[in-house]
Amino acid sequence: MSLLTDRDRQTVQSHLAGLTHDVTLLFFTQTIGAPETVMIARQVVEEVASLSDRITVEEVNLILDKERSEQFGIDRIPGIALLRDGADTRMRFLGAPAGYEFSSLVEAILLAGTDDSGLTDDSKRVIAEMATAPLDIKVFVTPTCPHCPRAVTLAHRMAVESPNISATCVEASEFHDLSRQYRVTGVPKTVSSGGAEILGALPEEQFVRGVLEGQTDSGLLP
Repeated sequence: MSLLTDRDRQTVQSHLAGLTHDVTLLFFTQTIGAPETVMIARQVVEEVASLSDRITVEEVNLILDKERSEQFGIDRIPGIALLRDGADTRMRFLGAPAGYEFSSLVEAILLAGTDDSGLTDDSKRVIAEMATAPLDIKVFVTPTCPHCPRAVTLAHRMAVESPNISATCVEASEFHDLSRQYRVTGVPKTVSSGGAEILGALPEEQFVRGVLEGQTDSGLLP
């Protein structure tokens, strides 16, 4: 049974018509002991890929292909890494991109398949000035959170803008160990290797500066 209605398929297909680069969805899984969410994630990526000739799905076994898993920093399943014409975009998903996070996946594919991060000139300038060392961003989400895709897409836009930035959407309820480690009590929660902790959805300028400055803040939900 399809996850998307005919109307949804038409809408997504029209968005994906603007892709100008080939996008590969590296889908990390395993054959033994895989959680049920792996099946959901596989169906999501396969349905999306069926809507554009520019999108392909490549399965990577987390256990058998450790070198590739380490290359892309994926240590849990289901995991997704996006490539543009075979090159890493540094955009990741941990967990099934279902519910509201389906839109985050579509946005990530559009970012991978086009040439601009979509950030404002001011944000691009700030990133160029401040993102001078490797920075890892994690955005914790749940499928039922309508505000989460905004934070995820901003983090992914930052990753596309700078080769020093990587950004991962983490489904908080699937990975309780990570949620405990990063003290996730609400979503979206954005954390970075630079010390940032941002709870809630922030406007682009505040989000970008907050992440880069290692800011601890609470965003105001609209």
